[in-house]
Amino acid sequence: MPVSLDEIDVSIIKSILEDGRKPFRQISRETGITTPTVIARYERLVNIGFIKGVLPVFDFEKLGSEDNDTDAHIQLEKQLAKSVQSRSAITTRNPKSNLKEEISEVQKKITTGVAIKVVCDFCDGPIYGKPKILKFANIERFFCCVSCKSGYSQKYHGRIESIKRKYEGKSEIDE
Repeated sequence: MPVSLDEIDVSIIKSILEDGRKPFRQISRETGITTPTVIARYERLVNIGFIKGVLPVFDFEKLGSEDNDTDAHIQLEKQLAKSVQSRSAITTRNPKSNLKEEISEVQKKITTGVAIKVVCDFCDGPIYGKPKILKFANIERFFCCVSCKSGYSQKYHGRIESIKRKYEGKSEIDE
């Protein structure tokens, strides 16, 4: 069963689209949602695979244009654009004009009720109906069936326990 975006998810995503480096507290102020809720919703969107990462957008116009470095700058620009393009990110030659258009297009597509397809974290198959969820530390993993959830738990038992110990130690320090 796909996960549907609600108004909270949409407002967080739109805030991140403006500047992906914003602290959660600033997103909280802009959206009127509490900081813990912003963090939890962001982590959920990452865990289900909707947010793959926050990537930089480069302004290649800022690169120096000394005659002997021109070839190096062109090669760097092509290499970075290829790298970013392979990650399905926004690539643009003139970020000031095209980036706003790209963000506007994305914002139009992201609305309340948009369904996000969730795949099983063990078998990579589609999840129909309500997913089986394994929660540990601040991580959620989604499975299509109890067998996949059990198989994942057995396969990654050591890692899960290690993450739990680190997370418990971290929360004790924070208090």
